[in-house]
Amino acid sequence: LEPLSDQQIRNIKEYYGNAPMSKIILQKNEDIIKLAANKGNVIINETPAVSKEKVLSEIVAKYKGKVVLLDFWATWCGPCLNAMKDMIPLKDSLKDKEIVFVYITDNSSPRDLWEDKVKGIDGEHYYLTEKEKETIFKKQEINAIPTYLIYDKQGVLNEKIVGYPGTNTVKTKLEKLL
Repeated sequence: LEPLSDQQIRNIKEYYGNAPMSKIILQKNEDIIKLAANKGNVIINETPAVSKEKVLSEIVAKYKGKVVLLDFWATWCGPCLNAMKDMIPLKDSLKDKEIVFVYITDNSSPRDLWEDKVKGIDGEHYYLTEKEKETIFKKQEINAIPTYLIYDKQGVLNEKIVGYPGTNTVKTKLEKLL
């Protein structure tokens, strides 16, 4: 999450000029700048010490009184990472609302890589064991990621979305529960 220095940017522009590679590198740098702006609001939580059947309900119960967006993702999932990047402005616009963004992954994402990736993802994070994930996926009938579960302020599941539906759709679904 370290943006390019001014000198590095000048070097890229001099070397590549207006070639597509220059544009790609500089766009990635802008993405890193946006992610870095949010890295101070990361909370890594211990998975609740309950049976694997109760992990999800315990996580959701922690946020009672708030609308909860659970995002099931993995470090290797391109669509997951792209969706998180797209939602940065949404999260910024809702930061003073009673909404919490909770990100859940498992050991299919190497722990050290996960710890590095979450530094740029504002929100609450949980890292599940394989058995915990399997139990939740089976109970919630999750068969793909990203998958989003949206809970109302009472902790009742209101919506399940498989695949990223776009920022406007997510915003509409969250705001109707406020």
